[in-house]
Amino acid sequence: MKKYLFILSIFLFSSHIISQEITQKNIIGKWKVVKVSKKIDNPNLKDIVKSFNSAIFDFKENLDFNLTTTDNSKLFSMITNMTNKSKWKLNKNNYVVNIGSQSDGYNILKIIIIEVNGKIIFHLSETELDLEVQKE
Repeated sequence: MKKYLFILSIFLFSSHIISQEITQKNIIGKWKVVKVSKKIDNPNLKDIVKSFNSAIFDFKENLDFNLTTTDNSKLFSMITNMTNKSKWKLNKNNYVVNIGSQSDGYNILKIIIIEVNGKIIFHLSETELDLEVQKE
């Protein structure tokens, strides 16, 4: 009986992972931040967290990328300037989107995409922010 429960557990776990597979096609579009779910304790980054609260990530079909916000701080402006006219590329493991260009190795921004309880989270590895997003 334990053997069957173990096999059933593996099956359910593996089907859950497969259902979370992220493809280039389902990334295309505008993603609005609805909540900053993991905040940074550093007071120097308070303005950037505020700017990310109203950010929109735009992944275009031609692989162009835009990042905008209605609350643009100086630090956030630097990020948008760096990502301006950049491209996006889905990493082979289907969970990481790299922003940049071929010349910089798509190394400007790395977004790890996670699904938790039906919610999509963009984890920005450079800032350690977790952003709950919804597709517009």
